[in-house]
Amino acid sequence: MKQVIAAFALAVGMIALAVTAYAGEPVPTTILIPDLHCAACAKKVTTKLTTLPGVAKAEADVKAKTITLTPKVGTVFSPKAVWEAVEQAEEVPTKLTGPSGTFTKKPLS
Repeated sequence: MKQVIAAFALAVGMIALAVTAYAGEPVPTTILIPDLHCAACAKKVTTKLTTLPGVAKAEADVKAKTITLTPKVGTVFSPKAVWEAVEQAEEVPTKLTGPSGTFTKKPLS
């Protein structure tokens, strides 16, 4: 009986660790910018996005016309703040997909 309880406790502990590790993984936000034509434009947008609080990394894919924004662990971006940062970099986002949902127009929050 003690072995069964010990095995159960070990299994519960391993599940708890797995859930904690998974919950801590940053979920990226992807921004589609159809007019993202060159590396210079991409650099302008990624530079602006990295000024947002909690940004770990901003990576552009000019060919796919996207920017992937990776948060620091425990951070969730405001979709509106991300959208507006792209606009401030003089680009027009058409789709934003992240942990808060998918948006095809400027989010309200």
